[in-house]
Amino acid sequence: MTKLVSGYLWAWTNYEAGLKSVNSLKKFYPNADIFINVDYEGDVTNYTDICDKNGFTFSRNNFQLGYCGNFTGVNVGRDCWSKEQTFEWVRGVYEACLKTDSKYMMLLEEDDFILKEPSILKDSFSMAIHPTDPSPIGRYRPNNIPTDYIIYISDKGGNPISPGYAAGGGTFFNREEFIKAWETNKDSLWNDYDYLVSINKIIGWADYILQFVMQLGGYEIIQNDKLAEHWEVGDRWNEFEIITGMKDKEIIKSL
Repeated sequence: MTKLVSGYLWAWTNYEAGLKSVNSLKKFYPNADIFINVDYEGDVTNYTDICDKNGFTFSRNNFQLGYCGNFTGVNVGRDCWSKEQTFEWVRGVYEACLKTDSKYMMLLEEDDFILKEPSILKDSFSMAIHPTDPSPIGRYRPNNIPTDYIIYISDKGGNPISPGYAAGGGTFFNREEFIKAWETNKDSLWNDYDYLVSINKIIGWADYILQFVMQLGGYEIIQNDKLAEHWEVGDRWNEFEIITGMKDKEIIKSL
């Protein structure tokens, strides 16, 4: 391996912020490979141009995914992605992982930014997710994983222990371990998906599915306490190494 980390941007239409996001990683890791995967109905034109000008790798979903499901203020008419949508999303990540030799991959969205060199990359780990137990300001708000999922992971010989689920943009994971976990478990996950989604919608959400795969692979899940979500930390956002969920256009311009 010659690279420590590469970046995978799950992109939509905010291409200016998307470019800021990937460049915030390149600032600290100039040799990072950058992969930009655009949703089918996303801004293909501008993201293609960005990739061509910067030497990034462009890809596009084979069909539209959109929001995973309904959440506060947004109604997309479903609780989560279908099996086909979930596997299409993971396919993009998996194929990017096959095209780089970096030790880690970082998930990025158009509102995620690296502010300081991530100290967690000085250590070895399998997956580092958002801190919720406790959060960066000391709140205990873990996103609980259903008991039946924990049993399922255990029955498959995986690692059922984690501080809740929170593997959205800003998450780092060991690339080779993810490849192995996905290749080992994708067929059984395809067969069992409808059962799992009948228990809880989170299997069809982008902020859990990769973590679920890593847990099936038996890998440890840790928290990155230098990562914060803007909605929670407010004006303290610049105290952290990574800020996610940043929607403030003026702040984004300043980065």
